[in-house]
Amino acid sequence: MHSQPSDPFFALVQQAQDGRGFSLDQGALLIASQAYPNLDIDHYLHKLDSLGEDFRTRYAPSPVLATELANLSRYLFTDLGFRGNQDQYDDLRNSYLNEVIDRRLGIPITLSVVYLELGRRLHFPLAGVNFPYHFLVRSTELPEPLFIDPFANGAFVDNNELCERLPVIEGRKLELAAAYLAPTSPLDILARMLRNLKRQHIQARQFPAAVHCAIRISWLQPTEAENYRDLGFLYYWIREYGKAVDGFNAYLRWADTPPDAKEIQQNIQAISDRLSMLN
Repeated sequence: MHSQPSDPFFALVQQAQDGRGFSLDQGALLIASQAYPNLDIDHYLHKLDSLGEDFRTRYAPSPVLATELANLSRYLFTDLGFRGNQDQYDDLRNSYLNEVIDRRLGIPITLSVVYLELGRRLHFPLAGVNFPYHFLVRSTELPEPLFIDPFANGAFVDNNELCERLPVIEGRKLELAAAYLAPTSPLDILARMLRNLKRQHIQARQFPAAVHCAIRISWLQPTEAENYRDLGFLYYWIREYGKAVDGFNAYLRWADTPPDAKEIQQNIQAISDRLSMLN
Protein backbone atom coordinates (compact mmCIF):
# COMPACT_ATOMS: atom_id res chain seq x y z
CA MET A 1 0.00 0.00 0.00
CA HIS A 2 1.28 3.45 -0.87
CA SER A 3 1.72 6.26 1.65
CA GLN A 4 0.82 9.89 0.97
CA PRO A 5 3.41 12.01 2.81
CA SER A 6 1.55 15.23 1.90
CA ASP A 7 -1.46 14.15 3.99
CA PRO A 8 -1.40 16.01 7.36
CA PHE A 9 -2.67 12.91 9.19
CA PHE A 10 0.16 10.85 7.70
CA ALA A 11 2.65 13.53 8.76
CA LEU A 12 1.31 13.46 12.32
CA VAL A 13 1.60 9.67 12.49
CA GLN A 14 5.15 9.78 11.12
CA GLN A 15 6.04 12.37 13.74
CA ALA A 16 4.80 10.02 16.47
CA GLN A 17 6.52 6.97 15.02
CA ASP A 18 9.78 8.90 14.80
CA GLY A 19 9.52 9.74 18.51
CA ARG A 20 8.92 13.45 17.96
CA GLY A 21 5.79 13.68 20.09
CA PHE A 22 2.15 13.32 19.26
CA SER A 23 -1.10 15.20 19.78
CA LEU A 24 -4.14 12.97 20.30
CA ASP A 25 -6.58 15.86 20.04
CA GLN A 26 -5.06 17.05 16.77
CA GLY A 27 -5.17 13.51 15.39
CA ALA A 28 -8.85 13.16 16.34
CA LEU A 29 -9.65 16.49 14.70
CA LEU A 30 -7.81 15.48 11.54
CA ILE A 31 -10.04 12.40 11.44
CA ALA A 32 -13.04 14.72 11.70
CA SER A 33 -11.75 16.81 8.82
CA GLN A 34 -12.69 13.92 6.50
CA ALA A 35 -16.32 14.90 7.10
CA TYR A 36 -15.62 18.62 7.65
CA PRO A 37 -13.03 19.70 5.04
CA ASN A 38 -13.01 23.32 6.26
CA LEU A 39 -12.65 22.40 9.92
CA ASP A 40 -10.71 24.96 11.94
CA ILE A 41 -8.56 22.60 13.99
CA ASP A 42 -6.82 25.37 15.94
CA HIS A 43 -10.20 26.69 17.06
CA TYR A 44 -11.06 23.40 18.74
CA LEU A 45 -7.60 22.98 20.24
CA HIS A 46 -8.04 26.42 21.82
CA LYS A 47 -11.48 25.37 23.08
CA LEU A 48 -9.88 22.45 24.91
CA ASP A 49 -7.22 24.79 26.28
CA SER A 50 -9.96 27.08 27.58
CA LEU A 51 -11.78 24.21 29.25
CA GLY A 52 -8.58 23.22 31.06
CA GLU A 53 -8.13 26.79 32.26
CA ASP A 54 -11.78 27.07 33.29
CA PHE A 55 -11.54 23.87 35.32
CA ARG A 56 -8.77 25.38 37.43
CA THR A 57 -10.81 28.51 38.12
CA ARG A 58 -13.56 26.29 39.58
CA TYR A 59 -11.61 23.53 41.34
CA ALA A 60 -8.54 24.03 43.48
CA PRO A 61 -5.66 21.58 43.02
CA SER A 62 -5.67 18.54 45.31
CA PRO A 63 -2.73 16.32 46.28
CA VAL A 64 -5.07 13.31 45.92
CA LEU A 65 -5.45 12.15 42.33
CA ALA A 66 -8.82 10.51 43.00
CA THR A 67 -10.15 13.89 44.15
CA GLU A 68 -8.78 15.61 41.06
CA LEU A 69 -10.41 13.04 38.79
CA ALA A 70 -13.72 13.18 40.65
CA ASN A 71 -13.62 16.95 40.17
CA LEU A 72 -12.81 16.57 36.49
CA SER A 73 -15.76 14.20 36.05
CA ARG A 74 -18.02 16.63 37.90
CA TYR A 75 -16.78 19.52 35.76
CA LEU A 76 -17.29 17.77 32.41
CA PHE A 77 -20.48 15.85 33.05
CA THR A 78 -22.32 18.02 35.59
CA ASP A 79 -21.05 21.56 35.15
CA LEU A 80 -20.68 21.43 31.35
CA GLY A 81 -23.27 18.77 30.60
CA PHE A 82 -21.23 16.40 28.47
CA ARG A 83 -22.97 13.02 28.21
CA GLY A 84 -23.11 9.77 26.32
CA ASN A 85 -25.52 9.75 23.40
CA GLN A 86 -27.39 6.59 24.31
CA ASP A 87 -30.45 7.43 22.21
CA GLN A 88 -28.54 7.89 18.93
CA TYR A 89 -25.35 5.95 19.57
CA ASP A 90 -24.55 5.41 15.86
CA ASP A 91 -24.98 9.06 14.87
CA LEU A 92 -21.72 9.79 13.05
CA ARG A 93 -21.42 13.11 14.83
CA ASN A 94 -20.66 11.17 18.03
CA SER A 95 -17.38 10.06 16.41
CA TYR A 96 -16.09 13.51 15.39
CA LEU A 97 -14.30 15.43 18.12
CA ASN A 98 -15.44 18.86 16.92
CA GLU A 99 -19.08 17.77 17.12
CA VAL A 100 -18.56 16.18 20.53
CA ILE A 101 -17.11 19.43 21.85
CA ASP A 102 -19.91 21.54 20.30
CA ARG A 103 -22.87 19.27 21.10
CA ARG A 104 -21.42 17.80 24.32
CA LEU A 105 -22.60 14.39 23.14
CA GLY A 106 -20.44 11.42 22.29
CA ILE A 107 -19.65 7.73 22.52
CA PRO A 108 -17.20 6.15 24.98
CA ILE A 109 -14.07 6.72 22.91
CA THR A 110 -14.70 10.34 21.91
CA LEU A 111 -15.78 11.34 25.42
CA SER A 112 -12.62 9.61 26.63
CA VAL A 113 -10.54 11.71 24.24
CA VAL A 114 -12.05 14.87 25.74
CA TYR A 115 -11.35 13.53 29.25
CA LEU A 116 -7.79 12.52 28.36
CA GLU A 117 -7.00 15.81 26.67
CA LEU A 118 -8.24 17.89 29.57
CA GLY A 119 -6.30 15.57 31.87
CA ARG A 120 -3.16 16.11 29.80
CA ARG A 121 -3.53 19.88 30.02
CA LEU A 122 -3.94 19.53 33.80
CA HIS A 123 -0.96 17.15 34.07
CA PHE A 124 -3.01 14.22 35.34
CA PRO A 125 -1.41 10.79 34.74
CA LEU A 126 -4.04 9.22 32.49
CA ALA A 127 -4.25 6.82 29.56
CA GLY A 128 -6.92 5.22 27.44
CA VAL A 129 -7.99 1.60 27.93
CA ASN A 130 -9.02 -0.65 25.03
CA PHE A 131 -11.61 -2.49 27.11
CA PRO A 132 -13.76 -4.84 24.99
CA TYR A 133 -16.68 -3.01 23.35
CA HIS A 134 -16.44 -0.02 25.69
CA PHE A 135 -13.48 2.36 25.82
CA LEU A 136 -12.37 3.56 29.28
CA VAL A 137 -9.82 5.86 30.92
CA ARG A 138 -7.40 4.88 33.68
CA SER A 139 -4.77 6.46 35.89
CA THR A 140 -1.18 5.39 35.33
CA GLU A 141 0.77 6.40 38.44
CA LEU A 142 -1.00 4.65 41.29
CA PRO A 143 -0.26 1.24 42.83
CA GLU A 144 -3.92 0.44 42.18
CA PRO A 145 -5.14 2.20 39.04
CA LEU A 146 -8.41 4.08 38.94
CA PHE A 147 -10.73 3.31 36.03
CA ILE A 148 -13.13 5.96 34.74
CA ASP A 149 -16.07 5.58 32.37
CA PRO A 150 -16.71 8.89 30.56
CA PHE A 151 -19.82 7.40 28.92
CA ALA A 152 -21.28 6.95 32.42
CA ASN A 153 -20.70 10.58 33.43
CA GLY A 154 -17.11 9.91 34.47
CA ALA A 155 -17.97 7.35 37.14
CA PHE A 156 -15.19 5.30 38.73
CA VAL A 157 -15.40 1.60 37.86
CA ASP A 158 -14.06 -1.09 40.21
CA ASN A 159 -12.88 -4.61 39.38
CA ASN A 160 -16.27 -6.19 40.09
CA GLU A 161 -17.96 -3.83 37.65
CA LEU A 162 -15.24 -4.43 35.07
CA CYS A 163 -15.87 -8.17 35.28
CA GLU A 164 -19.61 -7.64 34.94
CA ARG A 165 -19.08 -5.55 31.81
CA LEU A 166 -17.15 -8.23 29.94
CA PRO A 167 -19.15 -9.51 26.95
CA VAL A 168 -20.20 -13.06 26.12
CA ILE A 169 -18.58 -14.26 22.89
CA GLU A 170 -19.63 -17.51 21.24
CA GLY A 171 -21.46 -18.54 24.39
CA ARG A 172 -18.54 -17.89 26.75
CA LYS A 173 -18.06 -14.84 28.96
CA LEU A 174 -14.64 -13.30 28.62
CA GLU A 175 -12.38 -13.35 31.66
CA LEU A 176 -10.78 -10.18 32.94
CA ALA A 177 -7.32 -10.16 31.35
CA ALA A 178 -4.47 -7.73 31.98
CA ALA A 179 -4.48 -6.78 28.30
CA TYR A 180 -8.02 -5.40 28.65
CA LEU A 181 -6.85 -2.99 31.36
CA ALA A 182 -3.45 -1.95 30.03
CA PRO A 183 -2.80 1.65 28.97
CA THR A 184 -3.16 2.04 25.22
CA SER A 185 -1.20 4.41 23.02
CA PRO A 186 -2.71 7.51 21.41
CA LEU A 187 -2.04 5.96 18.00
CA ASP A 188 -4.11 2.92 18.95
CA ILE A 189 -6.88 5.19 20.21
CA LEU A 190 -7.06 6.85 16.79
CA ALA A 191 -7.04 3.44 15.11
CA ARG A 192 -10.02 2.35 17.22
CA MET A 193 -11.85 5.57 16.33
CA LEU A 194 -11.21 4.91 12.65
CA ARG A 195 -12.35 1.29 12.91
CA ASN A 196 -15.63 2.50 14.42
CA LEU A 197 -16.08 4.93 11.55
CA LYS A 198 -15.07 2.34 8.95
CA ARG A 199 -17.71 -0.06 10.29
CA GLN A 200 -20.40 2.62 10.14
CA HIS A 201 -19.44 3.66 6.61
CA ILE A 202 -19.54 0.04 5.44
CA GLN A 203 -22.96 -0.45 7.00
CA ALA A 204 -24.15 2.65 5.15
CA ARG A 205 -22.45 1.40 1.95
CA GLN A 206 -20.28 4.53 1.91
CA PHE A 207 -17.29 2.61 0.59
CA PRO A 208 -15.02 5.53 -0.45
CA ALA A 209 -15.28 6.93 3.09
CA ALA A 210 -14.53 3.47 4.50
CA VAL A 211 -11.43 3.28 2.27
CA HIS A 212 -10.30 6.63 3.65
CA CYS A 213 -10.52 5.23 7.19
CA ALA A 214 -8.81 1.94 6.33
CA ILE A 215 -5.85 3.70 4.67
CA ARG A 216 -5.29 5.74 7.82
CA ILE A 217 -5.52 2.64 10.00
CA SER A 218 -2.74 1.13 7.87
CA TRP A 219 -0.60 4.18 8.63
CA LEU A 220 -1.27 3.86 12.35
CA GLN A 221 -0.91 0.06 12.52
CA PRO A 222 1.13 -0.96 9.46
CA THR A 223 1.50 -4.60 10.56
CA GLU A 224 -2.22 -5.22 11.19
CA ALA A 225 -2.96 -7.83 8.52
CA GLU A 226 -6.76 -7.83 8.71
CA ASN A 227 -6.97 -4.17 7.77
CA TYR A 228 -5.23 -4.88 4.44
CA ARG A 229 -7.75 -7.63 3.74
CA ASP A 230 -10.56 -5.15 4.42
CA LEU A 231 -8.88 -2.66 2.09
CA GLY A 232 -8.77 -5.31 -0.61
CA PHE A 233 -12.53 -5.84 -0.42
CA LEU A 234 -13.26 -2.12 -0.13
CA TYR A 235 -11.17 -1.30 -3.19
CA TYR A 236 -12.92 -4.09 -5.08
CA TRP A 237 -16.33 -2.66 -4.19
CA ILE A 238 -15.34 0.74 -5.62
CA ARG A 239 -13.79 -0.95 -8.67
CA GLU A 240 -10.20 -0.03 -7.88
CA TYR A 241 -9.07 -3.50 -8.90
CA GLY A 242 -5.32 -2.96 -8.92
CA LYS A 243 -5.43 -1.54 -5.40
CA ALA A 244 -7.65 -4.42 -4.34
CA VAL A 245 -4.93 -6.86 -5.42
CA ASP A 246 -2.33 -4.79 -3.54
CA GLY A 247 -4.50 -4.94 -0.41
CA PHE A 248 -4.98 -8.71 -0.60
CA ASN A 249 -1.26 -9.28 -1.24
CA ALA A 250 -0.36 -7.09 1.75
CA TYR A 251 -2.74 -9.15 3.88
CA LEU A 252 -1.04 -12.41 2.87
CA ARG A 253 2.39 -10.90 3.59
CA TRP A 254 1.46 -9.77 7.11
CA ALA A 255 -0.94 -12.53 8.18
CA ASP A 256 0.42 -15.58 9.99
CA THR A 257 -1.02 -18.60 8.12
CA PRO A 258 -4.51 -17.08 7.78
CA PRO A 259 -7.40 -19.56 7.52
CA ASP A 260 -8.78 -17.70 4.50
CA ALA A 261 -5.51 -17.68 2.54
CA LYS A 262 -6.91 -19.90 -0.22
CA GLU A 263 -9.98 -17.69 -0.65
CA ILE A 264 -7.84 -14.54 -0.80
CA GLN A 265 -5.48 -16.11 -3.35
CA GLN A 266 -8.50 -17.03 -5.48
CA ASN A 267 -9.70 -13.43 -5.25
CA ILE A 268 -6.29 -12.18 -6.37
CA GLN A 269 -6.29 -14.57 -9.32
CA ALA A 270 -9.84 -13.67 -10.35
CA ILE A 271 -9.13 -9.93 -10.20
CA SER A 272 -5.80 -10.34 -12.03
CA ASP A 273 -7.56 -12.31 -14.80
CA ARG A 274 -10.14 -9.56 -15.07
CA LEU A 275 -7.45 -6.89 -15.28
CA SER A 276 -5.61 -8.78 -18.01
CA MET A 277 -8.83 -8.91 -20.05
CA LEU A 278 -9.31 -5.17 -19.64
CA ASN A 279 -5.80 -4.55 -20.88
